[in-house]
Amino acid sequence: MKFLCLLCVFCLIPSLTPGTHIRINNNGYELVVVAIHDSVKENAQMLTALKKIISDSSKVLYESTRHRAFFRKVFFLIPSTWSSSLADKDSTSVTLRDADVILSDPASVSRRSSPRTRSYAGCGHSGIHIQLRTDVLLNNNHPLIQHKPEKYIVHEFAKYWYGVFEEYPNPGENQFYFSTTFGRADPVRCSIGLIGRIMQKTSSGIQLCGYDSVDPETGEFPEGCVYYPYPSHNRGTASMMDHSYIQEIQDFCDDDHTQGHYSHNVEPPNRHNRLCSHRSTWDVISNTPDFQGNANPPTTLSDSQLAPQFIIFRAPSRRRRRLAVILDSPKEFHKRLRLHQAVDHFLGDGFDDDTKVAIIHDDVTNGRGTRMRGRRSATVKSSLQNLHDSVDPSALPSRIRAGIEVLKKNNSTKEGMEFHLILISCNNQTVLEEGNIQKMVDFGITPHFYNCEENRMKNIEETIKQQGGLVEIKSHRSIFSALQRLSEKLHGDEKNLSVQLVNENLELAGEGTHQTYLPVDESLHGELVVRLHYTTAPPSVSVIAPNGSACGYTATNHKLRYIKISSFVTENEHGKWSVAITNKTPYHESIHLLVVLKSQSTEDEVPIRTNAWVKVFHEHSPPRVGVYAEVMYGGHPVVNANVSAHVYHRERKVASLALRDTGGGFDIMKHDGIYSNSFTEMDAHGIHYVEVTVKDSLNNLEIHKTYEIPIPTEQDKGKVTDNEGEPGHVPMPDYHTERVRLKHGLRRSTSTGQFHIDQRWDLVGNPDPYPPVRVIDLQIDGVDRKERRVTLSWTAPGSNLDTGTASSYEIRYQTNGTALVHEPTAAWLVTDDMIVGTSGGPRGAGQTEHVTVQFPPSLKWVAVMLRAVDENNNKGEFSNMMTTFFEL
Repeated sequence: MKFLCLLCVFCLIPSLTPGTHIRINNNGYELVVVAIHDSVKENAQMLTALKKIISDSSKVLYESTRHRAFFRKVFFLIPSTWSSSLADKDSTSVTLRDADVILSDPASVSRRSSPRTRSYAGCGHSGIHIQLRTDVLLNNNHPLIQHKPEKYIVHEFAKYWYGVFEEYPNPGENQFYFSTTFGRADPVRCSIGLIGRIMQKTSSGIQLCGYDSVDPETGEFPEGCVYYPYPSHNRGTASMMDHSYIQEIQDFCDDDHTQGHYSHNVEPPNRHNRLCSHRSTWDVISNTPDFQGNANPPTTLSDSQLAPQFIIFRAPSRRRRRLAVILDSPKEFHKRLRLHQAVDHFLGDGFDDDTKVAIIHDDVTNGRGTRMRGRRSATVKSSLQNLHDSVDPSALPSRIRAGIEVLKKNNSTKEGMEFHLILISCNNQTVLEEGNIQKMVDFGITPHFYNCEENRMKNIEETIKQQGGLVEIKSHRSIFSALQRLSEKLHGDEKNLSVQLVNENLELAGEGTHQTYLPVDESLHGELVVRLHYTTAPPSVSVIAPNGSACGYTATNHKLRYIKISSFVTENEHGKWSVAITNKTPYHESIHLLVVLKSQSTEDEVPIRTNAWVKVFHEHSPPRVGVYAEVMYGGHPVVNANVSAHVYHRERKVASLALRDTGGGFDIMKHDGIYSNSFTEMDAHGIHYVEVTVKDSLNNLEIHKTYEIPIPTEQDKGKVTDNEGEPGHVPMPDYHTERVRLKHGLRRSTSTGQFHIDQRWDLVGNPDPYPPVRVIDLQIDGVDRKERRVTLSWTAPGSNLDTGTASSYEIRYQTNGTALVHEPTAAWLVTDDMIVGTSGGPRGAGQTEHVTVQFPPSLKWVAVMLRAVDENNNKGEFSNMMTTFFEL
């Protein structure tokens, strides 16, 4: 019999999986998932329209990528409330959580009203998903669409998949900048070939803003002047990341400077230039893995060959899960106890009564555990309470076979049936028979694997991932975190998934007491469950509600050694709860505290949720590790949270990081609900993972709800004409952000998948391998034109990427912005005697720096960039560029 050893050298299993299933094969993108949110009412004509839009967008993508890519296979996921006749099949494997594109109703609280693509990793890296609204995508008159929805899809797909960004000004950003090319204010646009008119809406109508109206002191157009690119009869064919609906646009901006060709404009302070070091969008796209090294070279395809294949799945109205849980328990009793406690919680509190379970952890020849039972049945409880040492590595393959067989026996075509084999192994050698892998594929069984040792399984992992499974490699101390992640995976985007508030390992001295304050915020409604897992003797525990009363139903399981207290949380019980634990013995006690809320939410009341993940950037040497966590109220970001990440190698804490949502360094977008930082304190090779906590009791938290401001009425349209006198378009939409303050603080807990620090990473030879991170938010705060003084501000990087404090800054300036971008070190250096004001030396990472520079009197205008330098003279990359003028 042939065995495959479970050996994992893969570097990362991310927590957020959208996009990881997409693949490009012979120029065609496959497994693209478009999900219709359940807030959208059934509409067969909508499906037909969406197919037409995506088919047309496939052709647009093919042209804009220069015949290198198109959409070959697209999955639709429609809500369970829609008719089954609209679907090709029901599906439990394709979920909203996996979607690349989510189409929602504008009134749905669980999706932000403004359409956008959620990104986090920056230039050249894919994001989380594309968020669309029915009243935008299907409205030809909407200013983002302008009768070109297929172009808008490609515009958003490029942001999502290729990691390029808008080349027009986003809401809140300046419409104009000072161009050193023209020596005047110019609209923010990709190429100078994109022409239009600058107009102002007044009480007497829409009027032209000429360049003679520019204020010579400020260099700005009068208030209210807006740039309107011509929607047709324009010049050039780029860029898809600018106003994509323009008739002539069909390409991404490039660096072709052939006469008559309009290339990328490096000067404007748009989001793409800021985040992508002023590179052209095509330069970024052509260097992604899909096209780098001549991968997927240009090809010649007909329109019929570019038409995608569509498969429509319908979400099940109910999910009937069948779980075969195979326990390969550790030899040490305390580890074995903790594992059984975690599985008891995972099954008892994590699923509904439609879930059936088989626990397999004894020699299967005795017949125990080989039938499906209710998750709370006496047989399941008895199996978990059997804590005897039954470790026999040679019996594991037969247990796996038994798990497959019991799932096969329960195979059914009933709606919502799904089959999962969950292997939990805590021994040094784990094996899977090659034939069993194929059996799971053949019978539609999704395998999942948790290993509390550092065993590896590279040759198995891809198979598990392709079948939608989860791989977790963590120490036994994090078994609860691993099973919580598996529970989230199995539940998809179900609204009533439990919310984890606390997941802590405590060490209590003899007769010691631990007290935890627990803010229960107003987004939580449902059953609050407090579980206390002990090792030897039960401690005393009390749960106190905000009104001061001890409350909750208490149950004790002496065999599995845990105490469970539950209480239903109503609106009157939001506020600060407390949990007090006292060790009643004179001996040391190891205790695990778990607090979850079993949510009972509605469409208009969703709980604040957290996710966390790690990304390894292999394009750097050594690779860089980014740690991320999102805190969201449905589709709305929660800002000002206190988010901490704790990095572990096996059972040892390696580092603690403060994650920030300040829009600097690894955090590419301020106040988007994604908190970020870099991990640089590596001192060991092997598997690492991260636990994330959100703690805030200062009531500084806000939910930012962003809504679109209604577009102008029909009589305002057509008053702006193109350069041939044909009707123009309405302005780009603007948005309003409502800030809702949380009254009771916030507490959440989550974890990431594992990442691997490879043996090739030199942790000794180079004691300082990381320079300061690139500054991405350099701004000009003020200009004294008479004195030639410019005040600059930016978010401080660290000495090691986003950690620590840089030693100094190198500021460069030029009168030609293009020259500065291409050769910054050849530009003039700002010397110490030119610095006439600072915020006081380099500040710690994440803080705001302010520096005032006095430039030479001979300059009429200036372009500025900078980079940070650490104590070992390691220099970061140059920042985004800013320009201003002193005299016109």
